[in-house]
Amino acid sequence: MARSVGVTINAIVVFIGSAFTLLCGAFLMLGALIRPSLNRAPGVPPHLGAMIFVEAIFAFGFAGWGIASGVGLLKTKEWARISMVVFSVILLFFTLPPALLMAVIQIPVPNDPNLPSNFATLMRVGISLFFGFFAAFGGLWLYFFNKRSVKAQFQGREVPAEMPAAPLPGQLPVAAPRTRPAARPLSITIIGWLLLVSSPLALLGMWYSHSMFPSTPIPICLFGSFVFGRSAILIMVAWMAVQAIAALGLLKLKNWGRLGTIALQCLGILNIVLLVGIPTNRARFQTVMDSAMASVNAGMPPPVPFVFPAWVMMAASLPFFVVILWFLVTRKQAFLSAPQQPVSLL
Repeated sequence: MARSVGVTINAIVVFIGSAFTLLCGAFLMLGALIRPSLNRAPGVPPHLGAMIFVEAIFAFGFAGWGIASGVGLLKTKEWARISMVVFSVILLFFTLPPALLMAVIQIPVPNDPNLPSNFATLMRVGISLFFGFFAAFGGLWLYFFNKRSVKAQFQGREVPAEMPAAPLPGQLPVAAPRTRPAARPLSITIIGWLLLVSSPLALLGMWYSHSMFPSTPIPICLFGSFVFGRSAILIMVAWMAVQAIAALGLLKLKNWGRLGTIALQCLGILNIVLLVGIPTNRARFQTVMDSAMASVNAGMPPPVPFVFPAWVMMAASLPFFVVILWFLVTRKQAFLSAPQQPVSLL
């Protein structure tokens, strides 16, 4: 089936975005190389150069992902369509909550008489539109690459415009073309890869936080208790290892992987509820985050007071757990009727 204009346009958009990301990665890499030769200012994390280098690697990785997906779109490869769906989910997850939160948080306003009186409103609207723009892209891509006509282009089959006509007298009926059903639902593929990739990224993020806030111990909230130091690191490593193993089970359509992932999502929901729902836990978590921000601002000019309830971001992740649970429960049949032969991770 011929490639549609919509697929071609989206491939061009992906190439443009990848080129911009590649450029950002190049600037970050340049900053990482220049940073060690500069005198470190007070309050600046000691490993800032290494952290910028890691950010550059991530930028190059996303740019490479985008370029490969764009080429796959032009060649109407099914993996490229799935890649765009996965990226759309990631884009929505990281842009839609900030766009909504900007409507409720208070924007700090500098004491500058030259600023207009509606400066805070303009900032709120501008930041919301910025994140909303990318969230809209994610939503449009998620809708477009799941359309039946678009799916047909990547699966190499025509979309029947109407039901086949009844056979004439004496003519044998022509069987409708049958397509081979997918061995693994797309939703399970997305969930499996998101959990598998996020496991090492979470550990990297923990190192990043400790490097960014060296004087402030960042805890792990575990069912209403706060764990610090090596115990927190060990718990995080164990949790992410179990999550990665369960994600591999999902991709292999193993029922134990589905059950393990369901258990992890339930524990994650319970963990957030105990943090958000108990006032003392919320207050302690806010204190830790305020201390982290004070560590960043040390040695810098006095910042504009900015009060933001940090626990709101934790509460905003609850829908993510609920959506994963819904798909895992409703796609149970795919695991019970999985083929005996090994299932590809892709």
